[in-house]
Amino acid sequence: KTYVRNCIQPKNGGKACEGDASKTENCGEQECPVTWKQCDNPATVVRDVYIPWNPDSETITVTTDSVAGSEERVYVWFYDKDGDRAGAVGINFSTQIQYYMGYCTYSWTPFPVTLPTETQKTWTFTYNYTDKRVVYYCNGVQVLNVVLSSACTRWSTNSDNRDYWERKPTQIQFSSWDDASDSYCISSNTGAI
Repeated sequence: KTYVRNCIQPKNGGKACEGDASKTENCGEQECPVTWKQCDNPATVVRDVYIPWNPDSETITVTTDSVAGSEERVYVWFYDKDGDRAGAVGINFSTQIQYYMGYCTYSWTPFPVTLPTETQKTWTFTYNYTDKRVVYYCNGVQVLNVVLSSACTRWSTNSDNRDYWERKPTQIQFSSWDDASDSYCISSNTGAI
């Protein structure tokens, strides 16, 4: 990025500007905390099918070309080994793109940061089961990083909701409500969250 300043001629005995009129810095060169890349062999999303997943060592990456205002949604349910729900992540492409965490938040919530502007978006989800931390990345940029105990408003009013996230997920499923996910991959999580 380049910073440029405009110096105004000094008046009434003021001093002239010192230093360069512009400054250039490299940016965006730091490593992502989770290795982010386009999937080499993405799979087409099939809804209501169990897909093996280990949150301790794998990320979920979903590609979509949905845009704000389309009202399309990504819904990824987490399930334990017995097929019981163990949480969920979602994205709603309303006028303002929002996130959702099943059995945690009551409603869709705007992301706390500005999202990348590309139409095609690659969303990566990580879930640290031990710390109960969910992280969303959009096109390699971290856009949400929450610890469930402080983010889950539903837990304070209904402890049953906490029970879902206490189950150890071993598989995911794209919900039949999901009309935004185009392709996905499950890949090794080589970074720390």
